[in-house]
This record gives sequence, structure tokens and C-alpha cells, in this order.
Amino acid sequence: MGRRGDDRGVRIGGNARVSGQISTGDDSVQIQGARSGEDDGTAGALDRVADLIDAHEADLPEAARARRDLADIREEAEADDPDGDRMSGALERLARRVGGVAALAEAVHVLAGQLGVG
Repeated sequence: MGRRGDDRGVRIGGNARVSGQISTGDDSVQIQGARSGEDDGTAGALDRVADLIDAHEADLPEAARARRDLADIREEAEADDPDGDRMSGALERLARRVGGVAALAEAVHVLAGQLGVG
């Protein structure tokens, strides 16, 4: 059998919850399947921006247009074949419209990172 320290397994105990893949061992390769629609991080980031637009509507002269930009981003994020150009354009417009509110600017930045755009 193996020498002491050759165990490359993963032990999870207690009330731990694992979400995502785990890969162990020498030359381990991990391949994540293609997504069908948005993942939880993207959904959360989209919802966060929407909530902040609602909360700061009085501070946003173009709140309605910001919501339309966000709807475009959500539509592309959920599409089977997202249009990166359309998503980038909507993100740029959204960032410009909400840039005066620091919390919103940061949330849009996080969203762009989650989407891999920007």
C-alpha cells in the first residue's frame, strides 16, 4: 500500500456543505461542464444591482434607462449564446448611468467581473 502521507483524498465532516467541484491527486484534471443559463453568482450580482437601483432611484436621473440596460444584461446572461458585444455595451451604459452612486458603481463592477466582461 501507500506510504504515510500518500492519502490524497478529501474528508469533509461536521455540518460542512460543499458547493462546486473538488479534484485531488497527482496530475488531477477538473473540467466543468458548460452552463445552461446564469449561475448563482451572476444571478446574485444582477439582483444586487436591481435592488440598489430601486433603493437609489431618487439619486439616478436615468433610473428607468438603467433598469433597461440591466434587463438587456440579464437577457444576455441567461441566453444559450450570449452576445458579448451587446452585454458589454449595456454594462458600459449602465455604469455611466449609475456612476454617481458609489454602491451601485461597485455593484456594476462586481457584475462585470462575474460575467467576465470589462
